[in-house]
Amino acid sequence: MSRPKLALLLFAAWTLVGLYFATQAYYNPAFVPRLPWSQAILINLTYYYLWGLCTPLVIVMARRFRFDQKRWPRALAAHIVASCVLTALQILIAEALLGRLQLAGREGATLLHKIGYAFGVNFHSSLPTYWLILFITFAVDYYTNAARLRAQLSEASLRALKMQLNPHFLFNTLNSISSLMYSDVESADAMLARLSEFLRMTLDRDLADEIPLEQEIEFVRRYLEIEKIRFDERLQVRIDVARDVEQASVPSLALQPLVENAIHHGIAPRPEGGAIEIRAHRLNGNLHLSVADDGLGSETLPRERIGLANTRARLEQLYGSEQTLSISNMQRGGFRVDMVIPYHEAP
Repeated sequence: MSRPKLALLLFAAWTLVGLYFATQAYYNPAFVPRLPWSQAILINLTYYYLWGLCTPLVIVMARRFRFDQKRWPRALAAHIVASCVLTALQILIAEALLGRLQLAGREGATLLHKIGYAFGVNFHSSLPTYWLILFITFAVDYYTNAARLRAQLSEASLRALKMQLNPHFLFNTLNSISSLMYSDVESADAMLARLSEFLRMTLDRDLADEIPLEQEIEFVRRYLEIEKIRFDERLQVRIDVARDVEQASVPSLALQPLVENAIHHGIAPRPEGGAIEIRAHRLNGNLHLSVADDGLGSETLPRERIGLANTRARLEQLYGSEQTLSISNMQRGGFRVDMVIPYHEAP
């Protein structure tokens, strides 16, 4: 929150507090005759606006003297002294300001008498205000730090998943290149060159956790260029991406492991090869992505290997319960992986 907004919020909060205690003073039966409404408002707003001005000082004290395990006696002593001093200053300044206004019912008394009366009436009731500000500051700091730690933990987890995914992809591709070295050196050399281009592109762009879908599709195309060198005409690819979702945000390199699984576990075992279909469209505020193959398939769903398990974990980290990742059998053979995530466009 920006400083002007925070200052406005504090002003509104202390105004509400002052008005609340003004109603208490107005309806207090101890005041005979009853305190005028305007006077009750003026006195209480004066006192609590002064606490508003003291709020930054209390926040500084809260962050300077924390109740840590070993230093809490020192912090407690510092806050006891600070609370007494600030409360006393608040009463002195308030009475000095109110004394210049010559409020009804306060005429004739000396300033010293008014201050003594104010200390007797207000000190014990005003002192807890310091401690209220103090513990609200502690609570806000605790919540902010906890939220920041959760975000850092989530980011670290996503980075770890990415680091796990990249070596897995690299190992599989190098294994394919190694197998070609004994039968087709030129194709192996071409795959190695395309792999180098793909890795350079991913490193140069310093991928964020989410990227536009059109950029993700570009990565998939580059990866498929590598695999088509190996499979040639045995690998057919169809990509159907609706125009209105090209700028949608998707997890970076989320489709590549799904396509890799479809090729290595669905298409590669078939002598005649097969086809892979990648689709993306928007429905009911969600982005629907799917990768399907017409490979061998089986009656039982495949075991989740590193690529699929990694993608599922990343989706859970990014979107929680708002995402789904499901696997189903295709009627013509093969499997289909469906990914549904909240739709929002990349900034």
